[in-house]
Amino acid sequence: MQQSEQPRTGRVVFWQDVKGFGFLICQQSQKKLFFHIRDFVTKSARPELNDELHFRLSKDKHGRPIATQLQFADADKQQAQPSKTSQTIDLDYAEDVSLYFRSGFLMLLIIALLFGSLPYVLPILYIEASLFTYWLYQQDKAAAINGQVQRLPEESLQLYSFIGGWPGALLAQKKLAHKRRKFRFQREFWLVVLGNAMLIAWLLSQHGQEFIGRLALFGS
Repeated sequence: MQQSEQPRTGRVVFWQDVKGFGFLICQQSQKKLFFHIRDFVTKSARPELNDELHFRLSKDKHGRPIATQLQFADADKQQAQPSKTSQTIDLDYAEDVSLYFRSGFLMLLIIALLFGSLPYVLPILYIEASLFTYWLYQQDKAAAINGQVQRLPEESLQLYSFIGGWPGALLAQKKLAHKRRKFRFQREFWLVVLGNAMLIAWLLSQHGQEFIGRLALFGS
């Protein structure tokens, strides 16, 4: 991205701490500009409404002007320690929980198949997978806001969407503004949704029901 050499000053007029982005009004041009927490030069305090920021003008991938290389005009705030909201997210814990969730999910799926009750258990599986997938998006989004190098593998997020968590993933993408602007991820995500829909349609079809019936050992 091309950047101007002239530093500018702006005042924060909107800040969404959970999503890590906001808008400021440039004092030089009086234009409203988008900015993101990742574009701060140093990790210090979190922005708040009416904070004065120094920045350089740049453009996003769509050619729209944005504020980057941000610093607080207040020297004390610039040197302040990161707030509790920017503490390191323990993604190793999230991956450990993922392992337990996969084990429990697989066990419930096998039990449903053995008793021939998969169609009746599907709503529960979808709710569980969606809630867990949303939580994973939250953890990854928080790590992104903090600028952590360690992130959850995208393949893991797509896996949980495939096993039924895609409604939760879709909600997280919209509510948390996470992963929705990455073309490759979105392309894979919608292929995963299509694959999941085709699998469920087959399981609920006559051939799928016959297949489930052959697997059932304890069904009537």
